[in-house]
Amino acid sequence: MPLTKDEARKFEAAKSLWEQAKYDEAYDIVRPVLTDAPYNGSFLALAGVIYEKAENLPVAYHLFKSATQVEPNEANHWVNLGRVAEDMWHTQEAERHYKVALKKVNRDDTLRILYGNLAALCIDNARYEEAEKWCEQALTKFPDFRLGKSNLGFAQLALGKWDKGWANYRYALDTPTRTKFQYGNEPEWDGTPGKRVVLYGEQGIGDEISFASMAPDAIDICRKVVIDCDLRLANLFARSFPQATVYGTRKMPHDCALWKEEDTQFDASLAIGQIGEYFRKTPADCPGTPYLIPDDDRVLMWRALWTKKKKPVIGIAWNGGIPRTGMKFRKWTLEQLLPVLSSIDAHWVSLEYKSAAKAIGEFKARHPEIDIHEYPHATLTRDYDDTAALVASLDMVFCVQTAVAHLGGALGVPTWVCVPPTSQWRYGSKGEDVPWYKSVRVLRQVSKAWDFKAIGRQIADRFTPALKNAA
Repeated sequence: MPLTKDEARKFEAAKSLWEQAKYDEAYDIVRPVLTDAPYNGSFLALAGVIYEKAENLPVAYHLFKSATQVEPNEANHWVNLGRVAEDMWHTQEAERHYKVALKKVNRDDTLRILYGNLAALCIDNARYEEAEKWCEQALTKFPDFRLGKSNLGFAQLALGKWDKGWANYRYALDTPTRTKFQYGNEPEWDGTPGKRVVLYGEQGIGDEISFASMAPDAIDICRKVVIDCDLRLANLFARSFPQATVYGTRKMPHDCALWKEEDTQFDASLAIGQIGEYFRKTPADCPGTPYLIPDDDRVLMWRALWTKKKKPVIGIAWNGGIPRTGMKFRKWTLEQLLPVLSSIDAHWVSLEYKSAAKAIGEFKARHPEIDIHEYPHATLTRDYDDTAALVASLDMVFCVQTAVAHLGGALGVPTWVCVPPTSQWRYGSKGEDVPWYKSVRVLRQVSKAWDFKAIGRQIADRFTPALKNAA
């Protein structure tokens, strides 16, 4: 339905406020219009976007759904409804809405968004072959579609097509998930030997740990390497990569103000995750060997403590991720994990990155026979060197998909990580092995809910012999 001049004016005013994140003020303009004309599709959609940005997804969903009922032939309404349904993890419903939009779309900008959303949905649900097809279809029509290329890169990397995947993965730089840095006017490093290069961390702390496995390749051929990482990793990385200069300034202003003067002279920079384009053409190029070096004295301290336990010591983490990265699929309770925790007489060590004292206390009150403990000075720390020493002292790590899985692998500690169907591309699409770490084994979710009794049996059947040998 076309807007009147007055409605158009109000629409633009509300849209302007929404773009400034002034959601309450924007809705104050929209509300009276919807009161007078509750079947105005444009204002229903705008109200939905306002609530979506304010993170009130149920209300946004209702408004977008109303917009599709008022204007069922408007493809954008279906795209909006699908996007919010996906954000609420109603994946199948979201896909249905996107495909309805495909039948109604008559604008290239909307079609481009649709292709991107469908590919991302498939990637988020480990349907990488389908994602690859959506991306190829999008790039046939829109050859310069940056999101299409980056999504294709994620899919190709997950499928083991690394020779193609890394080149497309670079298009994810300068997106909400991958920030491209520049410390001056330097170009991006192209893998040329003999250069002075800054490698900067990206994404989460687990990503930095994982991608740091490729840093030695760059160090070997470069004249000089400066690693700019998360402050929490600085001490650990400095010990592990002594031939590089390490600064923990990644999340600070990038003017090198805290660096030594000689380190501010460089030829190029590169996101640490992009090193793979030059040194990891196939998964077989990953050595998979440990590359992080913990503090020996602290490791010995922990092992001295464990000797008194006279039983296996296993680290455990049962929460991981953030809402955007599928936290709901990487979140358990200790009660759910009882079959695992009771499968072997072990000292279980919490590797949770937030305090688990309350959860552990309540759990032990119900199950005093389970020996589980938190050591907050090693896990609730701003220096991951503390956590690394603890993890390096353990017989084994059992965890959800979280940074601890990467830390265990990087230290060479036997690590079993439980991966849901919405797993990240680094875990591949099948099998128990991951190329990044020889010590990591993947348990993949094959049914709607995790079978913790079966996992407990696997621990008893497969872990106990190794733990007895390690004890």
